[in-house]
Parts: sequence; C-alpha cells; structure tokens
Amino acid sequence: MQKNRVYFIVSLLAFSCVSHQALARRYYQAVDPSCQLPNKEDSYKLAVSWQPAFCESHRGKPECKITDSSVYQASHFTLHGLWPNKRECGVDYGLCGQYKKPVQSFCDYAPMQMTAETVKNLSEIMPSVAVGTCLERHEWYKHGTCQTDWDADGYFATATRLVKEFNETGIAEFMKQNTGKTVATIEFFKTVDNSLGKNASKRLSLGCDKQGNLVDVFVNLPKQIPNNVALAMLIQQAPESFTNRCGDSFHVDAIGYER
Repeated sequence: MQKNRVYFIVSLLAFSCVSHQALARRYYQAVDPSCQLPNKEDSYKLAVSWQPAFCESHRGKPECKITDSSVYQASHFTLHGLWPNKRECGVDYGLCGQYKKPVQSFCDYAPMQMTAETVKNLSEIMPSVAVGTCLERHEWYKHGTCQTDWDADGYFATATRLVKEFNETGIAEFMKQNTGKTVATIEFFKTVDNSLGKNASKRLSLGCDKQGNLVDVFVNLPKQIPNNVALAMLIQQAPESFTNRCGDSFHVDAIGYER
C-alpha cells in the first residue's frame, strides 16, 4: 500500500512537471510571429505605478527598501513602461528584438547604451535603475524593441518626459494631498480631466491591489509621440478605452509598509 502511494505521488509530480513544460511550449508556440515584428504598433500605453502600493507586495525588491518620505517615489507616480501596442496581438505584442523569449532575471538582458543624463533622469522616475535591479532592460527588450522611432536613449528620455508631465499637471499633488487616505475614484477622474483635458479619464485604466490601494495607471497614447507635443495633447489624440479595477474608491498608500 505504501509503495503504491509513493508511486502515485512520484507519477503525479512527473505529470505536473511535464504538463508545465507542455504549457510553456504551447504558450511560446501560440504567439503569432507577427506579434514579434517591430514597427507594427497602432498605439501606445504609458504605464505608471504608485510605488508605495507596488512595494506592499514586492517587499523583497531593493527599491522597495527605500522608505524615506522625501524621495521622488513617495509622492509621485513612477515609470513602469512605455508600451507599443498592436491591437491584433493584445498582450502578446513584444520581444521584437534579439530576445524572443523572456530571460530568467531582468539583469540577464544585455545593458543598453544611454547617456549619463538619461540614466540620471530615469533613476529618479524608475527606482529600480537607481538600485540596479534592471527593470529598464526588461522594458526595453520586451517593449522598446517593438518601435523604431527611438533608440534606447531616446525611448527612455521620451518616457521620462511623459511621466514627469503626468505628475506635474496636478495629479501627483492630488495623490500627495491624499496620502494615507481613501478617496472617491470620481475625484481622481476629475483631477485627471482638469489636468490633462476633457475626457482624459476615459483614456486610462486603473489597477488596485486586494487591499484597495491604487497601484497602476495605464494611459492611452496615439501611434505617433512627437517630442514637441505635450502629454495632454497626445491623450486627446488617443483612442478611448477605460477600465476601472478599483471600484468607487481607492486608498493612497504612504511609503513604507502597512502592517
């Protein structure tokens, strides 16, 4: 009886391993090759994060050990990424360069060439850059390689500009004034519309965690992002689509960990 039980467990584990490998193979085989071709995007999304809330579920990351309330990420949205989109591919549009599959660790991707000024500015709005956990490499090879308007330096310089404009229009001030509080989602939408133009809130998506903390904001942008066109104007040129995964209200998490 004991022998049969051991055999059953070993067989189950072997089946699980094989099944996992088979699913992984099917995942990679299922990606249409056209979804890994550059310069096929039809729009962009600017993905920004509220770092204090992100860190509640990523406490082991070095950038999440920063709890100084005076740092940029304590009172401003940070850059997650600037994502070219191809409608037909959905979330599978990516990895259009030398890497066709994700690597095990972000720092396993090759470094990119960027000027000292770009790296300095990026280190402020993307905390992982300052501590060397290489999110910028992942974002470049997964998303940045799917566009051909910029090299890595220009891509991150553009993303930095857009994030700073998003914060400086008054949206970061709204979050700062409400840090530690629960706010009505509609009040955030009003701030977005006042800051970025009529119906700008209809061109974004919100994501919250299980505790009701706002974690992510995804902003719709058009296919072309000229350097001399302000974020508010770009948003007005973007297609309308809206998702609210926060409900009627959300909490603005303060830097440091909730108990």
